[in-house]
Amino acid sequence: MSAVDLRRTLYRAARHARNPRRFVDARRIRAEFVQRFLHGDRGALARYEQELRESGLREHLLERGREHKEAVERSGERFSLGAIGYAEATYLYAIVRALRPRVAVETGVANGFSTVFLLQALQANGDGHLHSIDLPREVGRAYDPGTFYEGEGRAGIPPGSEPGWLIPTKLRERWTLVLGRSQDELPPLLERLGTLDFFMHDSEHSFECMWFEFTTAWPRLRDGGVLVSDDVISTEAFGRFAEEESRRPLRLARGMAFLTK
Repeated sequence: MSAVDLRRTLYRAARHARNPRRFVDARRIRAEFVQRFLHGDRGALARYEQELRESGLREHLLERGREHKEAVERSGERFSLGAIGYAEATYLYAIVRALRPRVAVETGVANGFSTVFLLQALQANGDGHLHSIDLPREVGRAYDPGTFYEGEGRAGIPPGSEPGWLIPTKLRERWTLVLGRSQDELPPLLERLGTLDFFMHDSEHSFECMWFEFTTAWPRLRDGGVLVSDDVISTEAFGRFAEEESRRPLRLARGMAFLTK
């Protein structure tokens, strides 16, 4: 075991000792993901995790994350780099690696934390393209009231940046960005793309927006395609939608889950 791996192992052990319930929950999520999505192939998830370690993506994000923290602190405002953690981002990577989508769509980019993992998986697959919709919020810039949904966990991009500024140049060839609200931009985008293999909601986490995106994207998903949603505990939209479609959600974290069509 390398020194880096040893430090990581010790850090995880200390974190789990402080919060044993979270540790148990994380193990349950992992076991269900392997059993239900990877058909019991624990080796597949281990391989995907190894790919990410070898990619250098974690180190890249840590370095760029420090830049974001400094920019936000200078502004005096409260914004996050992105709401999801590394564990659920790893599951997103595993989903895309196993699903091998040719056409993928996400709403909500901000700094591009989750987008990076989706693109890294597409690159590893050697196939597929991600189309993203985002209405960017720049730290320190004044906007008219009502421009953005004022929910929890606001993500803002540093002054002078573009959405997805975290994304390494080598991953951008499989990415197309559409600027605007998903309520305006998603229908014409789906009309152009036709059938989808993968869809992820991570934009405005209001009931109305989530319900709109689910009901708009789901008919376009192929059988066996995947619909992912972040912040599923913020409203009843995801749970109600899963029930109406008679699909059993699979959690990736406390606030993130997905459905297979």
